[in-house]
Amino acid sequence: MQGDNSASYAGIGGIGSKIWPLTGPEIISRDKLKTLRARTNRPGLIRLAVHLSALALGILAIYLSAGTLWLQIPAMFAYGIVIVLLFAPLHECSHGTAFHSRWINHLVGFAVAAFTFRPFLYFKYRHAAHHTFTQHEDHDPDIVPFPTSLRDYFGQILGLSFWPKLVGTLWRGSTGHFTEDEREFLPESVFKQVMLEIRLLVLAYIAIAAVSIYFGSAVALVYWLLPRFMGEPVLRAIRMAEHTGAEESPNLLANTRTTLANPVLRLLYWNMPFHAEHHLASSVPFHALGKLHAEVSPHLQCVSKGYFRVHREILREVRKSSRAGDTPAGQGA
Repeated sequence: MQGDNSASYAGIGGIGSKIWPLTGPEIISRDKLKTLRARTNRPGLIRLAVHLSALALGILAIYLSAGTLWLQIPAMFAYGIVIVLLFAPLHECSHGTAFHSRWINHLVGFAVAAFTFRPFLYFKYRHAAHHTFTQHEDHDPDIVPFPTSLRDYFGQILGLSFWPKLVGTLWRGSTGHFTEDEREFLPESVFKQVMLEIRLLVLAYIAIAAVSIYFGSAVALVYWLLPRFMGEPVLRAIRMAEHTGAEESPNLLANTRTTLANPVLRLLYWNMPFHAEHHLASSVPFHALGKLHAEVSPHLQCVSKGYFRVHREILREVRKSSRAGDTPAGQGA
């Protein structure tokens, strides 16, 4: 669908659309929402310092375990998980809620996006479409279809479709050949900005590769690329849990899952496990989502006590449907 999106697309910061009128936010009182929306730099700077400290510890663990594969590989995997969880501050910065200062949101957002091979501005518009058309089969660019088989499930976890999409985004952004789907959420007015950012990123990646090859250095490979790749299945599993198996409807109380994760994951994932709360009020900063959860939890229809439990339920439905030869329950609910 090309052309004027104004009739159907609420845009960045918008709630729903004419073709997908989202419901659920009305359960939050305006006074409560006004209180929770207050933004400040301090919580974000503290959380960022924690995340950077975790990255530093991961680098140290890899360095100290060098030459001992049975120690270094687990260290790289753990460090890779911390890297991929940088998706959380990227996500918060795209909403402008990680920090009160706009320039800090942009600086941190661009930095962590580049480190994880994502263009910040492109992501910002794509993610806005995800919020506008949450769980819409045709218009949500981030919808994760329910796995049709065990092979499909593990393919999604391993990122067999994610990595080609990521590389394709960088290629198309560099050449300016955006797809029809991308033109739905990217206004033509930002094409040049998006292309410039992606081209700068690609040039930076090429420069790092060239320097590494010239000096025969494996630093970028060991302390960045391999851990980034190794950690991605963990993020795929988390992202799958956010909506997969929930209703494919405009009801935000039912189409998004909140997962009651452990405190360490909530810390490094910037409270994003409170995902239904975030979709109900994306203007609420990450540090206030716990308070919002206390406010709306009685109304939420899709809450799980842990990510392992979510995936046990998904796998149970996949195996059940495989035996019956049917579409897995939860898809198109």
